[in-house]
Amino acid sequence: MLLVALGFGTMSLTTSSEYVAKTSMNQKKVVLGPTYTIPWKSCCESPLTPIYNDLAKRGYPGTTNFTINSTTSTTVTYTIW
Repeated sequence: MLLVALGFGTMSLTTSSEYVAKTSMNQKKVVLGPTYTIPWKSCCESPLTPIYNDLAKRGYPGTTNFTINSTTSTTVTYTIW
């Protein structure tokens, strides 16, 4: 058992450069959209709630992708992508 455990400790995982090249060519470019800062009641709701409400008010579908950039006690800032 110890020999098997030591064997795993000395093994190295390698990736062929051909696989890496294929993977990097298959990646899509992500285009960032607008960034919005909206009010948020941090005491009693998730930051997702005002973001989804804001997206709906702006006419975006519910499946819109976004990243939360920052939060304060009163605001949340997110970027659409």
